[in-house]
Amino acid sequence: MANSPIQIVLNSGDFIAHWDRPPGGSNKDFFAEQDADFVAHQIKITEQLNSIKNEQIENEFADVSYAKVILRQSGIAKSHRPSSVIFKRNVAPIVGAADLGELFVELTPKSIDVLTKKILEAEPETRWKTDNKGVTKPHPTQLRSEVGVIETIIPYSAADKRNFSTSEGLEWLSMPETGGAYIVELFDNPPPRQNWDNLDQYKLKLFQSFVNGLSNFGSGLIASKIGDNERNGIMLGVRLEESNNPPIIQLSITQSSASKNTIIKKVNLNVETHSQLLKFLDSHPLVKKIILPPIITKSEDISSTRDTEPLFTIPLLEDNYSYPKIGIIDGGVSDVLSDWVEDRWGLLSPDDKDENHGTFIAGITLFGNSINGQEICRERDGCKIIDLDLLPKGEAFANYYTKPLEFFKELEFAVKELKARTGVRIFNFSLNIEEHVTSEGYSPAAKMLDKIAEENDVLFVISAGNTKPGNTRKEWPLDPIEALSILASSRNDTIKRPAESCRNISVSALNPPNLKDIVPYAPSNYSCRGPGLRIGLKPDLAHIGGCGTKSHGGSHGLVSLNALGNLVDGCGTSYAAPQVTKTLASLDHLIEGTVSRETLMGLAVHHAIVPEILTDKKLKEVAKHMVGFGIPDSSDSILAGNENSITLVFANRVLPGQKMSFNFNWPSSLVKNGKCFGYAKLTVVSTPPFDYRFGSEFVRINVDGHLRQQQANGSYLGRLKAIYTPDNKDGNLYEKDQIEHSFKWSPIKVHEKHFSGVGPSTNWNLDIEHLARDGESLPLAGVPFTALLTISDLKNNAPVFNDMRQTLQSMGVQIVDIKTAARVTPRV
Repeated sequence: MANSPIQIVLNSGDFIAHWDRPPGGSNKDFFAEQDADFVAHQIKITEQLNSIKNEQIENEFADVSYAKVILRQSGIAKSHRPSSVIFKRNVAPIVGAADLGELFVELTPKSIDVLTKKILEAEPETRWKTDNKGVTKPHPTQLRSEVGVIETIIPYSAADKRNFSTSEGLEWLSMPETGGAYIVELFDNPPPRQNWDNLDQYKLKLFQSFVNGLSNFGSGLIASKIGDNERNGIMLGVRLEESNNPPIIQLSITQSSASKNTIIKKVNLNVETHSQLLKFLDSHPLVKKIILPPIITKSEDISSTRDTEPLFTIPLLEDNYSYPKIGIIDGGVSDVLSDWVEDRWGLLSPDDKDENHGTFIAGITLFGNSINGQEICRERDGCKIIDLDLLPKGEAFANYYTKPLEFFKELEFAVKELKARTGVRIFNFSLNIEEHVTSEGYSPAAKMLDKIAEENDVLFVISAGNTKPGNTRKEWPLDPIEALSILASSRNDTIKRPAESCRNISVSALNPPNLKDIVPYAPSNYSCRGPGLRIGLKPDLAHIGGCGTKSHGGSHGLVSLNALGNLVDGCGTSYAAPQVTKTLASLDHLIEGTVSRETLMGLAVHHAIVPEILTDKKLKEVAKHMVGFGIPDSSDSILAGNENSITLVFANRVLPGQKMSFNFNWPSSLVKNGKCFGYAKLTVVSTPPFDYRFGSEFVRINVDGHLRQQQANGSYLGRLKAIYTPDNKDGNLYEKDQIEHSFKWSPIKVHEKHFSGVGPSTNWNLDIEHLARDGESLPLAGVPFTALLTISDLKNNAPVFNDMRQTLQSMGVQIVDIKTAARVTPRV
């Protein structure tokens, strides 16, 4: 059989089964046999609460305040959280989190009295219980366990809200690209004034004092809501203008009105006024964070005209040929490619466009294969370009965007409209965010891209970012020890925002092949690296982006077009991203009907390979931060498959109280003497709910897959390990290790294993299971996921595809080529 295409399991719903999840851990006594210490601990945390109460009573703005509850590191697991009997929703709700084990709670004088009484009710003595094996162990009540897990309770202070000085803030806001406004994140969402009569006395005073406090700054102050979804964070843009207009406080989201403005009101840069504003925001309990706005920039890519090359003749579209579609978010795509441009957003005036960057990107997606060759650009030439000309050059930014994050509001409208007009779903975002050095955490820009992607069923491919010229690393060597030394001495090369976006794909850059004295497919010396945040693997993928050092032939090894249509030579993660964009768009195009975002990402990640230069064991810990899951194969190769392997795709949803459990027999051609041989790889991509109020715990549902083999006693044993798992680690990892090494809570997971003969059975199952955070419930609509399971013979001898296909069909499993599956199933 020449081709053995990927198979969609049409009746995956038949394998959804009721699931009684095993209960979590039992109550833990953190002060077992230390009763005097426990009593002292009770007194300490009640005194801390009463100190917070005294501050509330003295606060001029409100009696409501927020505190940080810091947990013991040994108790950060879900089963130990102090939320069942202490910080209950109707008493003192947990309203967010920061780092692992650091919770935010909402307190009032009344709730503190309740908490103090409750904490002192915990039994002061260690209690014991003998289990059915005769082992005596501590047996505390839930209350003693929850009191014990608390390390300390401290007020949320001004130091938690702001990391920059007044002078630093003024210097940053003076740049026109910032929009001149602070981004202020709130703990709670002030409703429109007409609904204030529904508030209790605590919340009424909290919101009223905040709005009145802003209004007291008088003329020129504008506070506009830029985020009102509680899970996305409640954000205001607060700007001081040189104006005699009365203060404006908008408590409802306004629509974007981006267009070219000829009259721009100047930012009031008076030091005293800003100092007073920041002092007010620091002091008000409603304020959670004060952030300086990001600046949206093109990556510092390199390109130069190749004068010795003949002019490139731009090919014509083929009549009656269907092309994939790609949206390019940039400063515009040149009219030299107008025949290939299907639609434009048309925001920027010609004088405000710099089309070289966007045209280089478009040229790679259009003609990269014929210009650079199959080794560099793997996809077939040709696509339809959708031009989202949204980024004006230089100081013209302030002529279009006058509010914080307004660029992303305009992007949201453009994506929604252009998708409706053209059907485009894959967008290239080779832009990065320059943030003030004091910025931290998941960026507002990444949150906006997450929201746009999920709500519009689209996918952004984001460049990982380039180092500044002074921070460029030495070229990658052949010796892994030398490579580690180079990385250890490198500085300021962490991936750029918004490449940490967990709803989308970020891409780093690799060297091209065939350059003298340059290691092929090694990480490019300018390409930024992870880790990003604690969740997931960033960057996700890598591709050829050109070499940062010109070879002896004077080339970066990647060629495209500039705005004049001339061939230019360049490098940058901006030029690696469109390679992955083209693969994803081609997959979307080649599969009939609508394919889910989870399946598109899963296909690319599942068929990605870590470059050989990074496979040395010494590089295992750093390789993932350089190239993520690797460089994806071409769309044609992904969908073709081969007869020595089979890839099954399960596209479904995990629902409350259920899991997917698929039982099957290992391919007989890979079974010898009752032992199973071969290679298995499992990729699971899901779209769990996010709640950014919870900091590093913002992913609220963990969806994971397990490939298990039946044992002699009838139980099933997991056989795969997450890729990049250190050789000295097994599956029994603590929470922090599971996050770092096993992708726990990551929306993308990849597990694999080579089997040199494992037994004792040929009975296997694939389970897709889920775990919710403390206080979180699985949505009634479930969490969509796609799982891809490949079983193969790496020796390319066994007829795995036909073997497995016949077995599955005899079991009643309905499978069909993924390219045509959408004809008969609503979810692929």
